[in-house]
Amino acid sequence: MTHIALEGGCFVLSANQFCRRRDYPPPPEYVFFGIEDDLTPDSVVCAGGSVIISPSGTVLAGPNYEGEALISADLDLGEIARAKFDFDVVGHYSRPEVVSLVVRDHPASPVTFTSASGNADDSHK
Repeated sequence: MTHIALEGGCFVLSANQFCRRRDYPPPPEYVFFGIEDDLTPDSVVCAGGSVIISPSGTVLAGPNYEGEALISADLDLGEIARAKFDFDVVGHYSRPEVVSLVVRDHPASPVTFTSASGNADDSHK
């Protein structure tokens, strides 16, 4: 979740399920294959881990693995803009002079040769 917050420059609110074995119907309607003998009604089968993370990667609340809970945090929306200065994946790091995408709307030769001046050399087609 931290990676998503940092790369997206956004707040991440991750709500995850917490449940115990007793929250499911009794066997044989629903069986946890291979581990049913080890489970008690209080056994945790989904550990939760809900968390709130800021655009700078700071954990603001959670993660909670202890049980059902509500987590909350005050969000400073200005932090989104500040995070863009650190890692802006489509802004000032964009380098069209180095990498560009050209889409031709007509059939073309799969291999072409260019000279140092950048003009296509059509004699090799």
